[in-house]
Amino acid sequence: MGRSDIIAGLDMGSSRVTCIIAGPDEETRNVRVLSAASLPCPGLKGGVVVNIAETARAVTQVIEETEARAKQTVSGVYLGVRGAHLQSFNNRGAYNIARTDKEITAEDVSSVIENAKAIPISNDREILHVIPQGFSLDRQRGVPNPVGMEGSLLEVEVHIVTASSSHLNNLIKAVNQAGFEVLEPVYSLLAVGEMVVTPEEKELGCLLIDLGGQTVSAGIYFEGSLRFSKEIPLGSDFITRDLAYGLRTSLITAQNIKEKHGIALTSLLNGEEDVTFLGMDGRTPRKVKAKTLVEIIQPRVEEIFSAVREEVQNSTYADLPGGAVLTGGGVCMKGMAEAGEQILEMQVRTGLPRKDLVLCEEEALTPSLATALGLVSYPSLKTWMQVDLMPSGGAKKSSIRRKVSGWFENLF
Repeated sequence: MGRSDIIAGLDMGSSRVTCIIAGPDEETRNVRVLSAASLPCPGLKGGVVVNIAETARAVTQVIEETEARAKQTVSGVYLGVRGAHLQSFNNRGAYNIARTDKEITAEDVSSVIENAKAIPISNDREILHVIPQGFSLDRQRGVPNPVGMEGSLLEVEVHIVTASSSHLNNLIKAVNQAGFEVLEPVYSLLAVGEMVVTPEEKELGCLLIDLGGQTVSAGIYFEGSLRFSKEIPLGSDFITRDLAYGLRTSLITAQNIKEKHGIALTSLLNGEEDVTFLGMDGRTPRKVKAKTLVEIIQPRVEEIFSAVREEVQNSTYADLPGGAVLTGGGVCMKGMAEAGEQILEMQVRTGLPRKDLVLCEEEALTPSLATALGLVSYPSLKTWMQVDLMPSGGAKKSSIRRKVSGWFENLF
Protein backbone atom coordinates (compact mmCIF):
# COMPACT_ATOMS: atom_id res chain seq x y z
CA MET A 1 0.00 0.00 0.00
CA GLY A 2 1.63 3.20 -1.19
CA ARG A 3 1.73 6.40 0.78
CA SER A 4 -0.51 8.08 -1.81
CA ASP A 5 -3.23 5.52 -1.02
CA ILE A 6 -3.33 6.40 2.68
CA ILE A 7 -6.27 8.54 3.84
CA ALA A 8 -6.38 10.38 7.15
CA GLY A 9 -9.52 11.79 8.75
CA LEU A 10 -9.13 14.33 11.55
CA ASP A 11 -12.29 15.01 13.52
CA MET A 12 -12.01 18.32 15.39
CA GLY A 13 -14.77 17.68 17.90
CA SER A 14 -16.24 19.86 20.61
CA SER A 15 -13.30 19.31 22.95
CA ARG A 16 -11.43 16.32 21.49
CA VAL A 17 -9.43 15.50 18.38
CA THR A 18 -9.81 12.08 16.79
CA CYS A 19 -7.71 10.72 13.94
CA ILE A 20 -8.18 7.62 11.80
CA ILE A 21 -5.76 6.40 9.15
CA ALA A 22 -7.11 4.10 6.46
CA GLY A 23 -6.33 2.73 3.03
CA PRO A 24 -8.16 0.99 0.17
CA ASP A 25 -8.93 -2.72 0.40
CA GLU A 26 -8.18 -4.31 -2.97
CA GLU A 27 -10.72 -7.11 -2.65
CA THR A 28 -13.79 -5.21 -1.49
CA ARG A 29 -12.81 -1.71 -2.78
CA ASN A 30 -13.93 -0.42 0.62
CA VAL A 31 -11.84 1.59 3.04
CA ARG A 32 -9.81 -0.44 5.55
CA VAL A 33 -8.98 1.22 8.87
CA LEU A 34 -5.33 0.87 9.87
CA SER A 35 -5.35 2.73 13.20
CA ALA A 36 -7.25 5.23 15.32
CA ALA A 37 -6.57 7.53 18.26
CA SER A 38 -8.49 10.15 20.21
CA LEU A 39 -7.26 12.72 22.72
CA PRO A 40 -8.77 15.61 24.69
CA CYS A 41 -7.87 19.03 23.34
CA PRO A 42 -7.93 22.00 25.76
CA GLY A 43 -7.41 24.33 22.79
CA LEU A 44 -10.86 23.51 21.37
CA LYS A 45 -14.19 24.66 22.72
CA GLY A 46 -17.38 23.76 20.90
CA GLY A 47 -15.41 22.96 17.74
CA VAL A 48 -13.75 26.41 17.76
CA VAL A 49 -10.05 27.05 18.37
CA VAL A 50 -9.50 29.06 21.55
CA ASN A 51 -5.77 28.32 21.82
CA ILE A 52 -3.99 27.62 18.56
CA ALA A 53 -0.78 26.35 20.16
CA GLU A 54 -2.63 23.85 22.37
CA THR A 55 -4.72 22.71 19.42
CA ALA A 56 -1.65 22.25 17.20
CA ARG A 57 0.01 20.27 19.98
CA ALA A 58 -2.99 17.95 20.32
CA VAL A 59 -3.19 17.48 16.53
CA THR A 60 0.50 16.59 16.38
CA GLN A 61 0.15 14.10 19.22
CA VAL A 62 -2.97 12.36 17.92
CA ILE A 63 -1.72 12.04 14.33
CA GLU A 64 1.73 10.84 15.36
CA GLU A 65 0.14 8.27 17.65
CA THR A 66 -2.08 7.08 14.81
CA GLU A 67 0.87 6.96 12.39
CA ALA A 68 2.91 4.89 14.86
CA ARG A 69 0.10 2.34 15.25
CA ALA A 70 -0.48 2.11 11.50
CA LYS A 71 3.24 2.18 10.65
CA GLN A 72 2.35 4.71 7.98
CA THR A 73 2.88 8.43 7.50
CA VAL A 74 0.44 11.02 6.25
CA SER A 75 0.89 14.53 4.93
CA GLY A 76 -2.70 15.68 4.50
CA VAL A 77 -6.01 15.16 6.28
CA TYR A 78 -9.71 15.51 5.65
CA LEU A 79 -10.69 17.91 8.39
CA GLY A 80 -14.03 17.51 10.15
CA VAL A 81 -15.44 20.82 11.41
CA ARG A 82 -18.43 21.58 13.61
CA GLY A 83 -19.65 24.30 15.93
CA ALA A 84 -22.11 27.16 16.25
CA HIS A 85 -20.15 29.25 13.70
CA LEU A 86 -21.56 27.01 10.96
CA GLN A 87 -24.79 28.20 9.37
CA SER A 88 -26.88 26.75 6.57
CA PHE A 89 -29.85 27.55 4.37
CA ASN A 90 -31.57 26.43 1.18
CA ASN A 91 -31.57 28.29 -2.13
CA ARG A 92 -32.60 27.88 -5.77
CA GLY A 93 -30.81 28.53 -9.03
CA ALA A 94 -31.93 28.68 -12.66
CA TYR A 95 -30.11 28.57 -15.98
CA ASN A 96 -31.52 29.09 -19.47
CA ILE A 97 -30.30 26.76 -22.22
CA ALA A 98 -29.89 29.07 -25.22
CA ARG A 99 -28.30 26.56 -27.61
CA THR A 100 -30.33 25.20 -30.49
CA ASP A 101 -29.78 21.55 -29.54
CA LYS A 102 -31.13 22.14 -25.97
CA GLU A 103 -29.14 19.15 -24.66
CA ILE A 104 -28.05 19.53 -21.02
CA THR A 105 -24.32 19.19 -20.44
CA ALA A 106 -22.20 18.90 -17.29
CA GLU A 107 -21.18 22.53 -17.88
CA ASP A 108 -24.85 23.53 -17.72
CA VAL A 109 -25.17 21.74 -14.37
CA SER A 110 -22.09 23.59 -13.13
CA SER A 111 -23.60 26.87 -14.28
CA VAL A 112 -26.97 26.37 -12.57
CA ILE A 113 -25.23 25.46 -9.31
CA GLU A 114 -23.01 28.53 -9.63
CA ASN A 115 -26.17 30.60 -10.00
CA ALA A 116 -27.70 28.94 -6.92
CA LYS A 117 -24.73 29.88 -4.75
CA ALA A 118 -24.43 33.40 -6.12
CA ILE A 119 -25.93 34.97 -3.03
CA PRO A 120 -24.70 37.83 -0.86
CA ILE A 121 -22.92 36.70 2.29
CA SER A 122 -20.86 38.76 4.71
CA ASN A 123 -17.12 39.11 4.17
CA ASP A 124 -16.34 37.13 7.31
CA ARG A 125 -18.00 33.94 6.03
CA GLU A 126 -17.00 31.17 3.59
CA ILE A 127 -19.20 28.80 1.61
CA LEU A 128 -18.13 25.36 2.79
CA HIS A 129 -20.55 23.13 0.84
CA VAL A 130 -23.18 23.50 -1.86
CA ILE A 131 -25.30 20.34 -1.90
CA PRO A 132 -27.83 19.87 -4.73
CA GLN A 133 -31.16 18.51 -3.48
CA GLY A 134 -32.76 17.97 -6.88
CA PHE A 135 -33.06 19.34 -10.40
CA SER A 136 -36.03 20.58 -12.42
CA LEU A 137 -36.18 20.67 -16.22
CA ASP A 138 -38.76 22.94 -17.82
CA ARG A 139 -40.60 23.08 -14.47
CA GLN A 140 -40.64 19.28 -14.14
CA ARG A 141 -39.27 18.44 -10.68
CA GLY A 142 -37.61 15.23 -9.57
CA VAL A 143 -34.94 14.97 -12.28
CA PRO A 144 -31.98 13.14 -10.69
CA ASN A 145 -29.56 13.54 -13.62
CA PRO A 146 -30.37 16.12 -16.29
CA VAL A 147 -27.21 15.54 -18.34
CA GLY A 148 -28.12 14.32 -21.82
CA MET A 149 -31.75 15.38 -21.55
CA GLU A 150 -33.26 18.26 -23.56
CA GLY A 151 -34.84 21.37 -22.14
CA SER A 152 -34.85 25.14 -22.10
CA LEU A 153 -34.83 25.88 -18.36
CA LEU A 154 -32.65 24.03 -15.87
CA GLU A 155 -33.28 24.67 -12.16
CA VAL A 156 -31.72 23.30 -8.98
CA GLU A 157 -32.47 23.41 -5.27
CA VAL A 158 -29.41 23.43 -3.03
CA HIS A 159 -28.44 23.29 0.63
CA ILE A 160 -25.61 25.72 1.39
CA VAL A 161 -23.35 25.40 4.44
CA THR A 162 -21.26 28.42 5.42
CA ALA A 163 -18.56 28.82 8.05
CA SER A 164 -16.91 31.70 9.83
CA SER A 165 -13.76 32.48 7.84
CA SER A 166 -11.73 33.24 10.95
CA HIS A 167 -12.78 30.11 12.83
CA LEU A 168 -12.19 27.92 9.76
CA ASN A 169 -8.79 29.49 9.12
CA ASN A 170 -7.79 29.00 12.77
CA LEU A 171 -8.58 25.30 12.50
CA ILE A 172 -6.55 25.03 9.30
CA LYS A 173 -3.66 27.02 10.82
CA ALA A 174 -3.58 24.69 13.82
CA VAL A 175 -3.29 21.67 11.51
CA ASN A 176 -0.63 23.44 9.42
CA GLN A 177 1.37 24.35 12.54
CA ALA A 178 1.26 20.67 13.47
CA GLY A 179 2.98 19.96 10.14
CA PHE A 180 0.06 18.65 8.10
CA GLU A 181 -1.99 19.90 5.15
CA VAL A 182 -5.77 20.17 5.10
CA LEU A 183 -6.91 18.40 1.95
CA GLU A 184 -10.50 19.51 2.44
CA PRO A 185 -12.57 20.85 5.34
CA VAL A 186 -15.78 18.83 5.71
CA TYR A 187 -18.87 19.58 7.76
CA SER A 188 -18.81 16.70 10.26
CA LEU A 189 -22.56 16.18 10.00
CA LEU A 190 -22.19 15.31 6.30
CA ALA A 191 -19.39 12.84 6.98
CA VAL A 192 -21.19 11.04 9.79
CA GLY A 193 -24.44 11.05 7.81
CA GLU A 194 -22.83 9.12 4.98
CA MET A 195 -21.56 6.57 7.50
CA VAL A 196 -24.60 5.92 9.74
CA VAL A 197 -27.78 6.87 7.81
CA THR A 198 -29.13 4.35 5.31
CA PRO A 199 -30.31 5.36 1.80
CA GLU A 200 -33.85 4.26 2.68
CA GLU A 201 -33.91 6.49 5.77
CA LYS A 202 -32.69 9.42 3.67
CA GLU A 203 -35.42 8.79 1.11
CA LEU A 204 -38.27 8.40 3.61
CA GLY A 205 -37.21 11.36 5.70
CA CYS A 206 -35.19 11.10 8.90
CA LEU A 207 -33.48 13.17 11.56
CA LEU A 208 -29.75 12.78 12.21
CA ILE A 209 -28.49 13.86 15.65
CA ASP A 210 -24.74 13.95 16.27
CA LEU A 211 -24.34 14.54 20.00
CA GLY A 212 -20.91 15.91 20.81
CA GLY A 213 -19.40 17.21 23.99
CA GLN A 214 -20.42 20.85 23.62
CA THR A 215 -22.50 20.96 20.44
CA VAL A 216 -25.32 19.00 18.86
CA SER A 217 -25.38 18.76 15.06
CA ALA A 218 -28.89 18.11 13.74
CA GLY A 219 -29.70 17.32 10.11
CA ILE A 220 -32.88 16.40 8.29
CA TYR A 221 -32.82 14.17 5.20
CA PHE A 222 -35.77 13.93 2.82
CA GLU A 223 -36.09 12.42 -0.65
CA GLY A 224 -32.47 11.33 -0.46
CA SER A 225 -30.91 14.73 0.26
CA LEU A 226 -29.96 16.89 3.21
CA ARG A 227 -32.70 19.53 3.56
CA PHE A 228 -31.90 21.12 6.91
CA SER A 229 -28.91 21.36 9.24
CA LYS A 230 -28.34 23.18 12.49
CA GLU A 231 -25.64 23.47 15.17
CA ILE A 232 -27.02 23.68 18.73
CA PRO A 233 -24.71 24.86 21.56
CA LEU A 234 -25.50 22.00 23.94
CA GLY A 235 -23.78 18.67 24.51
CA SER A 236 -22.86 15.79 26.77
CA ASP A 237 -20.16 17.80 28.56
CA PHE A 238 -23.01 19.79 30.10
CA ILE A 239 -24.17 16.56 31.79
CA THR A 240 -20.65 15.96 33.11
CA ARG A 241 -20.51 19.49 34.53
CA ASP A 242 -23.92 19.06 36.18
CA LEU A 243 -22.69 15.89 37.89
CA ALA A 244 -19.48 17.57 39.03
CA TYR A 245 -21.42 20.44 40.59
CA GLY A 246 -24.17 18.27 42.05
CA LEU A 247 -21.81 15.70 43.58
CA ARG A 248 -19.04 18.16 44.53
CA THR A 249 -16.42 16.20 42.67
CA SER A 250 -13.93 16.71 39.82
CA LEU A 251 -14.87 16.76 36.15
CA ILE A 252 -12.79 13.63 35.54
CA THR A 253 -14.61 11.74 38.30
CA ALA A 254 -17.95 13.04 37.03
CA GLN A 255 -17.10 11.83 33.52
CA ASN A 256 -16.29 8.36 34.85
CA ILE A 257 -19.53 8.26 36.83
CA LYS A 258 -21.52 9.30 33.76
CA GLU A 259 -19.90 6.67 31.55
CA LYS A 260 -20.15 3.78 34.06
CA HIS A 261 -23.34 4.54 35.99
CA GLY A 262 -25.19 7.26 34.10
CA ILE A 263 -28.82 6.63 33.07
CA ALA A 264 -30.86 9.11 31.06
CA LEU A 265 -34.33 8.21 32.39
CA THR A 266 -35.69 7.48 35.85
CA SER A 267 -37.95 4.79 34.40
CA LEU A 268 -34.87 2.73 33.48
CA LEU A 269 -33.59 2.51 37.06
CA ASN A 270 -33.21 -1.01 38.39
CA GLY A 271 -33.06 -0.96 42.17
CA GLU A 272 -31.60 1.53 44.62
CA GLU A 273 -27.94 0.63 44.42
CA ASP A 274 -25.26 2.98 45.71
CA VAL A 275 -22.52 4.43 43.53
CA THR A 276 -19.16 5.00 45.23
CA PHE A 277 -16.85 7.77 44.03
CA LEU A 278 -14.07 10.03 45.27
CA GLY A 279 -14.75 13.55 46.47
CA MET A 280 -13.13 16.74 45.25
CA ASP A 281 -9.90 16.00 47.12
CA GLY A 282 -9.48 12.76 45.15
CA ARG A 283 -9.08 10.70 48.32
CA THR A 284 -12.28 10.73 50.36
CA PRO A 285 -14.74 8.03 49.21
CA ARG A 286 -18.37 9.07 48.99
CA LYS A 287 -21.64 7.37 48.07
CA VAL A 288 -24.67 8.49 46.13
CA LYS A 289 -27.89 6.75 45.18
CA ALA A 290 -28.32 5.87 41.52
CA LYS A 291 -31.66 7.68 41.64
CA THR A 292 -29.86 10.89 42.62
CA LEU A 293 -27.60 10.56 39.59
CA VAL A 294 -30.59 10.27 37.28
CA GLU A 295 -32.25 13.26 38.92
CA ILE A 296 -29.16 15.28 37.99
CA ILE A 297 -28.78 13.83 34.50
CA GLN A 298 -32.36 13.68 33.21
CA PRO A 299 -33.15 17.45 33.16
CA ARG A 300 -30.12 18.15 30.98
CA VAL A 301 -30.96 15.26 28.64
CA GLU A 302 -34.48 16.63 28.33
CA GLU A 303 -33.10 20.09 27.55
CA ILE A 304 -30.86 18.72 24.79
CA PHE A 305 -33.60 16.74 23.04
CA SER A 306 -36.14 19.53 23.56
CA ALA A 307 -33.80 21.94 21.76
CA VAL A 308 -33.50 19.48 18.87
CA ARG A 309 -37.26 19.01 18.78
CA GLU A 310 -37.81 22.77 18.61
CA GLU A 311 -35.46 23.06 15.62
CA VAL A 312 -37.26 20.22 13.84
CA GLN A 313 -40.65 21.80 14.45
CA ASN A 314 -39.38 25.13 13.14
CA SER A 315 -38.25 23.45 9.93
CA THR A 316 -40.67 22.44 7.18
CA TYR A 317 -39.88 18.75 7.66
CA ALA A 318 -41.49 17.86 10.99
CA ASP A 319 -43.07 14.61 9.67
CA LEU A 320 -40.20 12.10 9.40
CA PRO A 321 -41.30 8.48 8.80
CA GLY A 322 -37.68 7.30 8.93
CA GLY A 323 -37.37 8.35 12.58
CA ALA A 324 -34.17 9.62 14.14
CA VAL A 325 -30.60 8.33 14.05
CA LEU A 326 -28.63 9.21 17.19
CA THR A 327 -24.84 9.09 17.06
CA GLY A 328 -21.72 10.76 18.46
CA GLY A 329 -19.69 10.32 21.63
CA GLY A 330 -22.49 11.64 23.83
CA VAL A 331 -24.97 8.85 23.06
CA CYS A 332 -23.17 6.02 24.84
CA MET A 333 -24.91 6.65 28.17
CA LYS A 334 -27.69 4.19 28.93
CA GLY A 335 -31.18 5.30 27.95
CA MET A 336 -30.29 8.07 25.49
CA ALA A 337 -32.25 6.52 22.61
CA GLU A 338 -35.26 5.92 24.89
CA ALA A 339 -35.12 9.53 26.11
CA GLY A 340 -34.95 10.71 22.52
CA GLU A 341 -38.04 8.70 21.61
CA GLN A 342 -40.02 10.18 24.50
CA ILE A 343 -39.16 13.80 23.79
CA LEU A 344 -38.94 13.76 19.99
CA GLU A 345 -42.03 11.55 19.71
CA MET A 346 -40.51 9.43 16.96
CA GLN A 347 -38.61 6.18 16.65
CA VAL A 348 -34.93 6.60 17.56
CA ARG A 349 -32.07 4.22 16.88
CA THR A 350 -28.39 4.46 17.80
CA GLY A 351 -26.35 5.19 14.68
CA LEU A 352 -23.41 2.81 14.41
CA PRO A 353 -21.01 2.93 11.45
CA ARG A 354 -22.24 0.65 8.69
CA LYS A 355 -20.20 -2.53 8.31
CA ASP A 356 -20.76 -2.60 4.56
CA LEU A 357 -18.96 0.73 4.10
CA VAL A 358 -15.78 0.34 6.11
CA LEU A 359 -13.52 -2.52 7.15
CA CYS A 360 -12.31 -2.33 10.73
CA GLU A 361 -12.25 -4.10 14.06
CA GLU A 362 -15.64 -4.49 15.75
CA GLU A 363 -14.63 -2.23 18.64
CA ALA A 364 -14.08 0.67 16.21
CA LEU A 365 -17.71 0.57 15.04
CA THR A 366 -18.88 2.95 17.76
CA PRO A 367 -20.82 6.23 17.66
CA SER A 368 -17.82 8.12 19.04
CA LEU A 369 -15.70 7.16 15.99
CA ALA A 370 -18.48 7.49 13.40
CA THR A 371 -17.45 10.97 12.24
CA ALA A 372 -13.77 10.09 11.83
CA LEU A 373 -14.77 6.93 9.94
CA GLY A 374 -16.97 9.06 7.72
CA LEU A 375 -14.05 11.39 7.01
CA VAL A 376 -11.70 8.64 5.81
CA SER A 377 -14.54 7.23 3.69
CA TYR A 378 -15.55 10.69 2.48
CA PRO A 379 -13.82 10.67 -0.94
CA SER A 380 -15.57 7.46 -1.98
CA LEU A 381 -18.86 7.74 -0.08
CA LYS A 382 -20.10 11.26 -0.75
CA THR A 383 -23.26 10.89 -2.79
CA TRP A 384 -23.79 14.57 -3.45
CA MET A 385 -22.06 16.96 -5.79
CA GLN A 386 -20.38 19.78 -3.94
CA VAL A 387 -18.61 22.95 -4.93
CA ASP A 388 -16.05 24.06 -2.35
CA LEU A 389 -14.68 27.55 -1.87
CA MET A 390 -11.58 26.97 0.15
CA PRO A 391 -10.31 29.59 2.60
CA SER A 392 -6.96 31.18 1.87
CA GLY A 393 -4.15 28.91 2.97
CA GLY A 394 -6.33 25.82 2.63
CA ALA A 395 -6.41 23.18 -0.03
CA LYS A 396 -6.57 24.23 -3.66
CA LYS A 397 -9.92 24.73 -5.35
CA SER A 398 -11.24 21.69 -7.17
CA SER A 399 -12.48 21.63 -10.72
CA ILE A 400 -16.26 21.98 -10.80
CA ARG A 401 -16.53 19.93 -13.95
CA ARG A 402 -14.54 17.07 -12.44
CA LYS A 403 -16.69 17.08 -9.29
CA VAL A 404 -19.91 17.14 -11.30
CA SER A 405 -18.76 14.14 -13.30
CA GLY A 406 -17.69 12.34 -10.14
CA TRP A 407 -21.07 12.94 -8.53
CA PHE A 408 -22.97 11.48 -11.46
CA GLU A 409 -20.63 8.49 -11.52
CA ASN A 410 -21.46 7.90 -7.85
CA LEU A 411 -25.18 8.11 -8.55
CA PHE A 412 -25.26 5.56 -11.35
